[in-house]
Amino acid sequence: MRRARLDGLHAAGIAAVGALFLYMPVYLFVEGLNFTKAPWSDLALQAFVQGLLTAIASLVFYGRAVSILGASSGAAFAALSPVMTAVMAIPILGEWPTATDWS
Repeated sequence: MRRARLDGLHAAGIAAVGALFLYMPVYLFVEGLNFTKAPWSDLALQAFVQGLLTAIASLVFYGRAVSILGASSGAAFAALSPVMTAVMAIPILGEWPTATDWS
């Protein structure tokens, strides 16, 4: 991002639009228009959560973390994401990871 002189928001926009153009043709080829059977409120909720919160916000925050911490430290935090998700599932969802999950 530094070499291209992009800030987090621009990088997130490029990644989101690029993913849209790469993913949607494959999805439509495999699934067709089955998503139109879902209620529009569910589709809108998924578009908001997956499109805005997950894709854009996470990339903006990741870009900011890399600019503050540096590339190697920022990458280390990204590697902890699955671990933190598993640990947070215990108090939030009451789900304990299996032995395979821990390994």
